[in-house]
Amino acid sequence: MESSEESPVSAERTAHVQRVVDRLISNSPIYTILLSSIKLVSASRGNVTTRLVLEPNHVNSRGTLHGAVSATIIDFTTGLAIASWDLRETTGASVDMHISYLSTAKIGETLEIESIANKVGGSMSFSTIRISKVAEDGTLTLVTLGQHTKYGKNPAAASSQAPKA
Repeated sequence: MESSEESPVSAERTAHVQRVVDRLISNSPIYTILLSSIKLVSASRGNVTTRLVLEPNHVNSRGTLHGAVSATIIDFTTGLAIASWDLRETTGASVDMHISYLSTAKIGETLEIESIANKVGGSMSFSTIRISKVAEDGTLTLVTLGQHTKYGKNPAAASSQAPKA
């Protein structure tokens, strides 16, 4: 039976991911505009869940979640899943992104975003993401499904290849 208390390793991972969230938002104008209200719900190795309440800056001319905002959410949160994998500071640069828009959401609705780092290698990371709308009863309706590939050197791998003094 699992304890309801967070383990020290889990607490360290969650704190690390929250630091990455804070740094990315403070260093990127687009993340500041679109994702400054995102909330970290949970973080485990390679899996991060966040929530975002949709505001006017998140929607298109029809008042529903803008596709470019979905892409920004994917870029941001899959990077968090990669960072949670091995507690790296950097999240990599996008190489490839596939997005399926399955439903929509509007201002005031809450999105739950589950990002999974499926494979994190020495320089390439592969992730998947589910962006769902949260109903009042807690049920989830899938809004966006995505796959994201990022390039970014694993700092531990890079330092192990450095010339020895």
